[in-house]
Amino acid sequence: MINRDQIHNLAVFYRKHLLEDIMPFWEQRTVDRENGGYFTCFNCQGELTDTDKYIWFQGRQLWMFSALYNRFGKDPKWLELARHGRDFIVNYAYAGNGRFNYHLDRGGRVKEGTISIFTDHFVLSGLVEYAVATGSDRDIKLINDIYDALERNVHDRDFKDIFHSKWSPKYQRHGMYMMTVLVAGLAGQVLGRDRTVSLVDHSLEKILYIFAKDEYQALFESVAWDGTIINEPEGRVVYPGHTLESMWFCMEEGLRRKEKAIVDRAIKVADWAYLSGYDKEFGGILSYVDAFSGEPEQTTWFKETGMIWHDKAFWVHSETLYTLALMFAECDDPIKKDEYFKRFLDLHEWCQKHFYDPVYGEWYTELYRDGTPKLTDKGTLWKAAYHVPRGVMNTALLFDRLDNAKYLPD
Repeated sequence: MINRDQIHNLAVFYRKHLLEDIMPFWEQRTVDRENGGYFTCFNCQGELTDTDKYIWFQGRQLWMFSALYNRFGKDPKWLELARHGRDFIVNYAYAGNGRFNYHLDRGGRVKEGTISIFTDHFVLSGLVEYAVATGSDRDIKLINDIYDALERNVHDRDFKDIFHSKWSPKYQRHGMYMMTVLVAGLAGQVLGRDRTVSLVDHSLEKILYIFAKDEYQALFESVAWDGTIINEPEGRVVYPGHTLESMWFCMEEGLRRKEKAIVDRAIKVADWAYLSGYDKEFGGILSYVDAFSGEPEQTTWFKETGMIWHDKAFWVHSETLYTLALMFAECDDPIKKDEYFKRFLDLHEWCQKHFYDPVYGEWYTELYRDGTPKLTDKGTLWKAAYHVPRGVMNTALLFDRLDNAKYLPD
């Protein structure tokens, strides 16, 4: 039986974990005070390993610091940290026409251009959250231009700038639509919901009913343009963590609209993902699985990053924690509600045991299947102050809400 003390203790724990275990690692070292913007690549001990500026991370950290200011008590230090990201992005990273360069050197010279729509997604989310934090319309024209380009490119099946995904004439990719649900939903705060709702609707339909297949109880990362499954390794792959992250985006959109059907559908799809991704032997969540058969083959991105299907990735687990907590909070079935809470507690304990570094703070990047560290760096080309603090922040806020609601039995 879930009781109020458990909820209260989790609210206290996740707030403390965020503010004392996670964020100090970044506060102390992320700002480049000579050139502006953020450093994002650090080893286990916090030593800088790369000074280049990856703009999708500049945008993500701009969002993170702005969100902390907006949601955790208006501490001016968060707004000041956010300002460093905003100024660097606007002054150096903009490529024009609503698009942003992906990779700059420390001083702001472009090394890789507009190769990734996800860079545009993350910059837009960061600028929107910063605009909310400052109450200023300083960036409103730029926000409008980015949104217009994003909307145009999401609808263009021949748009090729989708790194880290790989464009293919025969596949549409889940990642583009999942990020659009999140970012267009956030943009509605500044641009108005009437402006953003059609793009969110389009993306929700794709995610929940085209990529998610009831007959397979799986959300496929790539499907044909007519929505069918292509029976080859790339067409069969499922990323449980991606699905679970996508489902909290969808659940939050459903909650904003007060449309229970969206929330319930997202809980159902998230349940599939957890059941396919949970590692019954070692605990934690697998990186990727084959929807039809046993061991999946490495696709292009995983070959480049060296990820094996049963490795455990930091972002998968921080996103799954929040998704499970949200499933528990929003599920009406008392039996399932109890099950989702048990899953949360199991993963909570697993992450604290294996991912969290009690010596230097933050989480390790990657673990072997049994939970031993594989990559102990705290910031990499794929990790910055975003997934872990965002997941922990969202989880803290959710348990705060449940604790304050006082609807749970004693």
